[in-house]
Amino acid sequence: MNGLWRRLPACRRLAAGVVAGVLLFICLPPGARADNNSGGFVIRTAYTELLNGVYYLSADVDLNMSGKVLNALENGVPLTVEWQIQVIRPRFLLWNQTVATLTERYQISYHPLTQRFVIKNLNSGEQQSFASYRDAVLNLGQVNDLPVIDASLLEPHTRYLIRMRAVLDITEFPGPLKLIASLFSGWDLSSDWYAWVLTS
Repeated sequence: MNGLWRRLPACRRLAAGVVAGVLLFICLPPGARADNNSGGFVIRTAYTELLNGVYYLSADVDLNMSGKVLNALENGVPLTVEWQIQVIRPRFLLWNQTVATLTERYQISYHPLTQRFVIKNLNSGEQQSFASYRDAVLNLGQVNDLPVIDASLLEPHTRYLIRMRAVLDITEFPGPLKLIASLFSGWDLSSDWYAWVLTS
């Protein structure tokens, strides 16, 4: 058996190791995992301000990862969190019109050699390093002055709504883990939509 393993191409050995590791993780009893909480994302507050012709969004988001997700992070699986934002024009007796859509994407990764958690803005490439997971997610959950839409793109004297939600993008997981995340609870984390009137 050992000889057969050595004869496998390196990429196949790596894939087999990933599958084995993921299956081992799933089969662990709850007490053996870092945390068995179910997790959940909640947007506590969100609002927009108009400054120099641009609407900026600020929000306070609780990012409570489930025990399974946190265990995966600490074992080298990067997590991608999205802010999904929509500007909507309500229409009487018609479907509401989505005027603009914005997706802001962040990656959280753990670096065991430095024991640091790194958050990278996948839109801009900017990144920050934190000594603890708690500090990392608290920082990520504070959305400050995110530009959303130019006021000139909106019709004057028209009512608009803006809504936001936070989502863990499981499509970015490695293949075997992506399949497991789509089949088992505790992986597909997202908040409810948080909506408010876009005011000037």
